[in-house]
Amino acid sequence: MIRLVVTDMDGTLYSWVDYIVPAVEALVGTVERSTGWPRIKIVQALKSVYSKYESNEYPFVLQESEIFKAFPEFGSFDKLIIEPARTAFNDARKKYLQPFPRVIETLEELKKRGIPVVALTDAPRNPVVTRAKMLKLDLLLDAIYCLPGFDFPKDDEGEKKISRYIEQKDQKGEYRTACRLEELPRDHEKPNPLGLRRICEEMRVSPEETLVVGDALKKDVAVAREVGAVDCWAEYGTYISLEYRERLAIISAPAITKRHAASILDGDAGKSAQPTHRLSNFAQILDIIDGAPTRR
Repeated sequence: MIRLVVTDMDGTLYSWVDYIVPAVEALVGTVERSTGWPRIKIVQALKSVYSKYESNEYPFVLQESEIFKAFPEFGSFDKLIIEPARTAFNDARKKYLQPFPRVIETLEELKKRGIPVVALTDAPRNPVVTRAKMLKLDLLLDAIYCLPGFDFPKDDEGEKKISRYIEQKDQKGEYRTACRLEELPRDHEKPNPLGLRRICEEMRVSPEETLVVGDALKKDVAVAREVGAVDCWAEYGTYISLEYRERLAIISAPAITKRHAASILDGDAGKSAQPTHRLSNFAQILDIIDGAPTRR
């Protein structure tokens, strides 16, 4: 009997690649128009910061980049460069960040059945909160376990390099999820099974009564099998076009791709990570919970 569902987020509930590529490209295009810098110089400046923080959604990328060193007065830099770029990024993310088919309906059905669903993701808190709130996933999930978030950047005098608007939103609690959110230590990042084991312990459900679903063979399937949970491979989340893979390689460092789109790098996963269940859509977890046969 399944009493708990633990789901990955990126590549399982939605496609990270499908929205991050156009969102970063929109940011780059806006900065290019604002500064007159060559596109290659902007991409490399941003990629350096993204690599440092291992996230293409590090929210303070511009003020931490070489671009800010060329325009070091924060007030004008914020108004003329950061704000238009942030708007372009957010607009593209809002347009292209969409749940996979039947994800919302399935989460609603699980909630109706009283089966808790917990998300276990390797993404940092800041972008996790944004995505969960944009898709209203935090209203359907019982909890989200993620990696630690980013602190506000500061200058040499200790002053925050953020706009007053961002600080006010933070003080109002607008960057908080409706469901419980837990930040895991960095050493709990998948494929380390500690995160999954902690969830089972805190939800008071044995691994054998837990269904784990994710798109990565090494980071989801293998971890589920290691702890004795029911593993489900979200095969539908691994279908990424060659064009998007090439565009992603331009803007994203390998370490970031490994974290958010690990299925791209799953070619050497080996037989030990072969899934028990393969899913062509998220709703098939209901068949598994009900004990119905599923495609092998």
